[in-house]
Amino acid sequence: MSGTSKPTNPPPDSHHLRFQYCQNRPLYRRSRQLTAVRVYSVANESRHLLIFGVPQINLLRELRQELVRFGAVESISNITDSWQREHEGSDELLPEPFTDVFHACFVKLEKARQAKKLLDARNFYGGILHLSYAPELESVEEVRAKLNQRRSEVRFRAKLAGGRRSSNSKQRTSNLPGVGAAGLRQLAVVPAVDNNSTKTPNRADAGR
Repeated sequence: MSGTSKPTNPPPDSHHLRFQYCQNRPLYRRSRQLTAVRVYSVANESRHLLIFGVPQINLLRELRQELVRFGAVESISNITDSWQREHEGSDELLPEPFTDVFHACFVKLEKARQAKKLLDARNFYGGILHLSYAPELESVEEVRAKLNQRRSEVRFRAKLAGGRRSSNSKQRTSNLPGVGAAGLRQLAVVPAVDNNSTKTPNRADAGR
C-alpha cells in the first residue's frame, strides 16, 4: 500500500450544503453583505428548489405565499421524513433540529433563480433559510427544455450584442468629417481645370 491517501468522493447531494462565507476578498470586490463563492452552470440550475431551515411549525401555506411573490409555483411539499431517511448516516446533510425541508418547483427557471437569490440566508419565522437547486429531480424532458431555453437565450443575446456593435460603429463613422449617416465617405466634386484655357499673362500684357 502506498503512503498517499486516495481522495474521498463527496456525497452525491453535497451541492445542497451551505458554503462558508468568503472572508478574504479584495476590497474592490467586497459587497455590503458577505457571500459565498459558488459558480452555477446551466446543468446546475433547475426549476426544483430544496428549502432548508424552515421552522417546524406547519408553515407550508406561509412558505407558498412567500414563493408565489416571485412567480407561479407548480408544486410544493414537505420532504423532511424522506430526506432524513435517505441521509441518516450523514450529519452534514441532516436538517437542523426542529426544522423542515421543503421541495418547491417553479413553472419557470428564471423565477426559481430569482427566488433562490433573494430568499437564501433570509429570516423566515425565526429560521434562516437555505435554498439550493435540485437538478437531480428533473426528468429527461425538463433537462431537454432547459438546454433548449439556454440555447435560445444565448442566440438572442449574441444577436443583440452584434446589433449594438454595428450601430456603434456606424455612429462613430458618421461623426467623421465628410462621412454621411450611411457610413460612406462622400467625395467632394472638384471642378476640372483645363490647362489649355488657362493663359499666363505676358509681361507686356501685365504692363498695360
